[in-house]
Amino acid sequence: MHANNAFDVLGRFLNMGIEPYNFVSSLNCILAQRLVRILCPRCKKQVQLTRQEFEDSALDPDKYGGHVFYDAVGCKDCNFTGYRGRKAITEFLDLSDRIREMILEKRPSSEIRKAAISEGMTTLRQSAISKVLIGDTTIKEINRVTFIE
Repeated sequence: MHANNAFDVLGRFLNMGIEPYNFVSSLNCILAQRLVRILCPRCKKQVQLTRQEFEDSALDPDKYGGHVFYDAVGCKDCNFTGYRGRKAITEFLDLSDRIREMILEKRPSSEIRKAAISEGMTTLRQSAISKVLIGDTTIKEINRVTFIE
């Protein structure tokens, strides 16, 4: 099913007129994914993010200011794009009993999202940030592919 994230799948079912009791009992989990471009390991360059770039990306400069970030350059190996390949970022919603009850009660997706995160779910944005922090991709790329929370 096409949706922006795992929680939007629930809304899609409801918009199609499917009552929650018809899908909650047979649905175990929802996996949302996106692909992010991976920096070319040969030509990527270290960059220092500006305070504005941190703010635009909803990242705390005090927390991430000392971290090494990279940007795309371009070389012969990557056909001058700065990127070489793609990797998936994922959001996995495990339908625990608590989440199932909230869906059956038709609680707002924002409440279900908070509950899932409190149970340890990683959002698409968090998954994307982890790719940035290990040097696989750029802040610009994850801002292009994910919604800023």
